[in-house]
Amino acid sequence: MTKQDIEPIVFGQADLTNCDREPIHIPASIQPAGCMMVFAGSGPELVAFSQNTADFLQCPPLHHGMTLEQCVGHAAPLIRALADNGNTTYPEIAFNVAFPGDRRCDVAVHRSRDSIIVECEPATPEQMHARLAIKQRKLLQCARDPQDKMSLLRAVAASIRRMFGYDRVMVYRFAPDWSGQVIVEDRRDDLESFLGQHFPSSDIPAQARELYRRALIRVIGDAHCQPVPLVEQPGAAPLDMSFMHLRAVSPIHCEYLINMGVHASMSVSLIVDGRLWGLIACHHYSPRSLFMAERIAAKMIGEFIGLQVVALHRSRRLRLAQAAQRFLSRFLDDTSGMTDLLPRARKYLVELPGLISCDGSGVLSGQRWISVGRALPEADVRTLVAHAGTAASNQIWHSDCLTRDCPALPPSDLCGALIIPFFPEKEDCLVLFRREWARTVVWGGDPEKTYSTGPHGIRLTPRRSFEIWTEEVRQHSASWSADHVEVAGLFRSALMEVAARSNWMKLQETLIADRTQRILNDELNHRVKNVLSVVRSLVARLPPRQDSVADYRRTIQGRIKALAHAHDLAIGASADTSLHNLLITELAPYASGEGKIALRGPDIRLTERALTLLALLFHELTTNAVKYGALSIPSGRVTVRWTHDAASGICTIHWAERDGPPVQAPDRSGFGSLLIDRAVSHDLQGTARRRFDPEGVTVDISLPAAAIMRDAPSANPKASTPKETPPEPSPRPEDLLRGRTILILEDEFLIAADLEMTLLSDLAADVFLAPDIQTAQDLLKTQKIDCAILDMNVQGLCSAPVAGLLTERGIPFLFATGYGSEKLAAPSFAGVPILHKPYTPAEVIAVLATLVMERD
Repeated sequence: MTKQDIEPIVFGQADLTNCDREPIHIPASIQPAGCMMVFAGSGPELVAFSQNTADFLQCPPLHHGMTLEQCVGHAAPLIRALADNGNTTYPEIAFNVAFPGDRRCDVAVHRSRDSIIVECEPATPEQMHARLAIKQRKLLQCARDPQDKMSLLRAVAASIRRMFGYDRVMVYRFAPDWSGQVIVEDRRDDLESFLGQHFPSSDIPAQARELYRRALIRVIGDAHCQPVPLVEQPGAAPLDMSFMHLRAVSPIHCEYLINMGVHASMSVSLIVDGRLWGLIACHHYSPRSLFMAERIAAKMIGEFIGLQVVALHRSRRLRLAQAAQRFLSRFLDDTSGMTDLLPRARKYLVELPGLISCDGSGVLSGQRWISVGRALPEADVRTLVAHAGTAASNQIWHSDCLTRDCPALPPSDLCGALIIPFFPEKEDCLVLFRREWARTVVWGGDPEKTYSTGPHGIRLTPRRSFEIWTEEVRQHSASWSADHVEVAGLFRSALMEVAARSNWMKLQETLIADRTQRILNDELNHRVKNVLSVVRSLVARLPPRQDSVADYRRTIQGRIKALAHAHDLAIGASADTSLHNLLITELAPYASGEGKIALRGPDIRLTERALTLLALLFHELTTNAVKYGALSIPSGRVTVRWTHDAASGICTIHWAERDGPPVQAPDRSGFGSLLIDRAVSHDLQGTARRRFDPEGVTVDISLPAAAIMRDAPSANPKASTPKETPPEPSPRPEDLLRGRTILILEDEFLIAADLEMTLLSDLAADVFLAPDIQTAQDLLKTQKIDCAILDMNVQGLCSAPVAGLLTERGIPFLFATGYGSEKLAAPSFAGVPILHKPYTPAEVIAVLATLVMERD
């Protein structure tokens, strides 16, 4: 590109439609405060110079092709040395350099590609250097340990005004949209204040801001002066003058200053983290030039203040990050081991405003939304989250004007939102809200450019453009700062960790449950078949002729329950397979008084085969004792003693009933007699004998070592008495559940139908059956459920999702399972009651009544 390709802007005839595209870095002219020479080639030879060079240096006229020595004489070696050390960004400086004719100048030597650029200005007076050093030291001392950013900037503005004598010194802060605001001002008393006023981004166009970022100081000695053109070789490429001290100023900017009544100015850039953060803008209402030493001092001050602002920002961010880390550390510790973070989320949402200023917040997780403080309705939140996920590609999204950035939302007093997604696939996120911040913004003139038609076309209206213009801002919240977005990033990382950990735990629970189910299926396959065969035998035996159908039903139910209990013990934890616990379970309901039941013997564990048989046998003995024997009257007692011979492994059991009604031998053999006379010897290769002594029935059983677990502990005999069965709660369970709405999640229809029939007939309850998890979830959305019973494993799936919804809504429930261990319950629901199948409707009613009473 050559200078003929550039359309010049005539000084005093600026068309403001040009200001965004004006090539301000190649003005081809300088301010008249000094002169400039450009040398190139091996000589090097003069290729360009300002028209005033000969007059300024008091030397003969210059022409292209002259050597450096011919132009500057004995100053040439110094300039060559400076050029050898220089670079394209920062010039080399020399003060009080002697030129031919005893002309002394301050010199700045630049490198631009293969060219050497020499700027000459009047020499700085010797005494000024010392004064500048003292003033600069004082200023840096007062700015060394600032308490906060505003106190730092106020001190600097006042010091710079005293140091350089300007009428007004301002600190101008850029906003994210590159509009600006005067945040600090120190001025002459008779001047109107610009403090707090805003100025549109068009006042400092993009290419001017970029030049401010690269060249850190700009001084205009007189906005009314005529720039001095460069004398360049025809066809030469434009000279990049970005870093030249004497570079002429844009005519548009000069007219801008003149319209404000300003004659001279100095702008010092404040660079924070490599970005143009603001300006120290100095105005003077008469011409005012600065020596090179003064400009260098001002530039150094600007660089130091920029570093101090960086330090303050980082210190504030560090404190905020540390507070956030402490908060997140507590949150991560508190949610460790949890598969669902929502139960704990509300506690931490309350604390959020202490870290990120907000008026309300909430967590969206799957089908659930919880919030604290001021928050949008759930439907609007889902609309907003869907829009933000698309607009920000599932990254952090924020807005200070929701009606502008998400037009689908209706107007609301909540105008700002910060969305932190942590599980984008499910739209799970943390949302923070801010209320409307209605305010009046004072502009230094209409932010929309005002033009009038003049002799040079469209022109800025003089002076009226800087009259106060106010704007009422509505439907906006306070903006989300970079610090807030940075903390939001920490939240996002922590929440993603919790979400990943939760999903992993859910997967592990599912895998463990599936693996356990497969193991149990394989292990219990043959046992179930054996149990079914036993049940068939129980049912096939004809009842005594004197028994009614109801009696026979109760007898069969009791035997099946005893068999189920033995089945549970056989596959349960080792502590549950002891003979002592088997007897406790069977006899505890009848321990109505002190000494009624007495048990004494070592703690031995039985094999599965022995458990099954003895559970039925002791059930029959207990049933007979309740009907006809010692447990049929208040004074009767039952004592069971057993011993274990460690040498032979033989276990002997002695059952004795005393103080009961008179004993008579039965005239027929029942199911109990069959177990004693034949089953013990047939199944266990043991012996059993029953005697009908006058003082009470006595049974002696001898079990071989094969019926005892080999690793059974050798414990000292212990005695115990079953605790008395507590009385039924008051009011009766049926009364607590009468008329309630009950959900039954059960995939086995016969089990569900049997329970439904009882609940309908005995409680007049509204019962809803759900054969699968989805149906249960749908019912919870459409029906008001009072309590529920959940099968733990439904069609191969864990019922935890339904349990989670019930927990969230405060609905009491219990688990039912065919497994023999409570460890199969998910850790998240460790406190939920569990009924083992086969259960009776009465057991379900009793547990649900207790849960409902506790909740109410």
